[in-house]
Formats: sequence, structure tokens, C-alpha cells
Amino acid sequence: MKGLKWKVDEYASYFDRMRLRGWCFAAGDDIVRVEVLFPASAGPQQLSSYGLPSPDVALAVDPNAHHVRFDEWVALPAAQRGRDFTLRVHFADGTATETPSVADTARLGDPSHQCWYNFLDQLAVIETGSILEIGSRARSAVSVRQLLPAKLEYVGLDLLAGPNVDVVGDAHNLSGLFPARRFTAALARSVFEHLAMPWKVVIELNRVLEMGGIVFITTHQTWVLHEEPWDFWRFSSHTWPCLFNRETGFEIMEVAHGEPARIHPMWDSPIVRDMPAHPAFLSSAVIARKIGETSLTWNVPTPSAVKGHYPPGDLERPPHSF
Repeated sequence: MKGLKWKVDEYASYFDRMRLRGWCFAAGDDIVRVEVLFPASAGPQQLSSYGLPSPDVALAVDPNAHHVRFDEWVALPAAQRGRDFTLRVHFADGTATETPSVADTARLGDPSHQCWYNFLDQLAVIETGSILEIGSRARSAVSVRQLLPAKLEYVGLDLLAGPNVDVVGDAHNLSGLFPARRFTAALARSVFEHLAMPWKVVIELNRVLEMGGIVFITTHQTWVLHEEPWDFWRFSSHTWPCLFNRETGFEIMEVAHGEPARIHPMWDSPIVRDMPAHPAFLSSAVIARKIGETSLTWNVPTPSAVKGHYPPGDLERPPHSF
């Protein structure tokens, strides 16, 4: 690929347009044109903005990469929305090369994804034990069970019966479902926003984890309303020390925001006009370790905090492609 280095920092669709922002650079080869190739389109679209100043790329990649950025709106075919695409890079000698999947490379280095891989690395060195997954039901056939070390026993817990569920029960009552110190590790993906009292679940996790046991949680910092009426919370990286701390019997090993997003209000005003330029993230993740027992309790039963039943529908596909 002629030593091509490239990165798409943003590809966000807004109705019939896509905001496409990134850079391309090849040491020793002059790039004369960059195109976007949509499988659902009749032909390539040239990125007329290619050649914008890129001091950040010059600093991080190569001193000669000083005008290699692109940033523009491109027409988005209706059939292309939500689908992958590639870039085609043309060089001065008349040759061209096509990049691999943009979606796959865009996620490389995402902090919340890396937090997940760091958790897997920690599981890999554990010789024996068992893993609890809270919210394990394989909705849309999505499961991470096959990614976890086979040498560790897996137990899937969900409020509803279904594929990949070993135990049906409420995470607010883990100590009523499992013996003390039953698990070596625990995880929950896109679940904590649906917990009526996440602080109670943290206390319950302490009860069922052995000393030194580790927890991985990923949930949303920003997300649309879903699974209503059981959609209660959003979490920033600043949330986690409020839940995992010495009083609840944990220490935090890592926190991360990931999957960057923009918030666009439907009504403009001086108060919200700059909102799209400020940081937002689809995901928030944490790894924590149990360092002691806790005497904390929260004697509020789930039915007292929330009415009705958790919706069984397949309304949310987890955003994390782990």
C-alpha cells in the first residue's frame, strides 16, 4: 500500500450528508487525490478538501505530513447509511490504492475498547475461577462468552430467560442468588443504565466476588432513550469513583470514555449553539478490583424503586463491537 498511513477521525451521517474528517499520508509518494467509495453509490466521490493543514499529524506521524487532512460534507446515498466504506488514494505516478474497512480502523485505539481488551488480558493470567456476566441474554445473537478464557467457568445472569442465560434473577439481589465470594470476575455490558439502583448492585458485587476479584463495566455516557421505562442513568468517567471506592470495597484500576459523539439540539439558542463542538461519548467503561469487604447496605427492593416489568423486546443492539 506504498507505505500509506491514514485515519478517519469522524464519519457521522446526518440525513443525506456525511461529515468526513481525517488524513492520508505516504512518505516519498505525493498524494494527488483522495476519494470515498460507497458500495451503495454509483461511483467514487472526490474529497476536494484534501490538503488542509495538519500540524498534529506532522507532529505524531512524520514532519512532512503538514498538509494531509480532509474535512468536508459528502453526499450520502440512502442505502449507504450505517454501512461501511473505503477510501481510494491516488498518487502522482498514476497508481492508486484502496484502504481497508474504515469502520474497523476508526475503532482502533478507542479508549473504551482498549479498556475491554485490558480486562481480557487480566482474565488471561487467572488460572482458575469463575466469571459472572450480568445481562448475559444474547439479544440479536450478540454475546462475548466465546471471547472469555475457556479455563474459567462462565455464569450468565439476566432478568429474563433466553439464549446464553444460566441463571434468571435480579442483579440487585446477587447475594441472594449466589454464595459469598462465588466469582473471580464479573462484567456487564450496556446494563448499568437499566439498573434502578446501580450503587446497590456494586454493593452486591462486593458480596459475591472473592478478594482481588475484578469487575469490567461498560455503559453509556450519551445514548438515546431505549428500553423504556427501564432507562434510568448515564455515566461519565467521573461517575465510577462514586460507585467503586474504599467504602464499597473496591479500587479503580482504569476508567475510559470512548466512541466519540456529537450532540445536536433540534432547537438552536445561545445556550446550546456550541454543544456539537463539546466532548460527548457513547460509552463509559471501568475496571475495578475488590480490595475489602463492605458493611454498606441499601434495603430498598427493586419493586419499590421501579414499577412494571423490564421490556423483553429486542430494541437495543449493543453499540460495542467487542
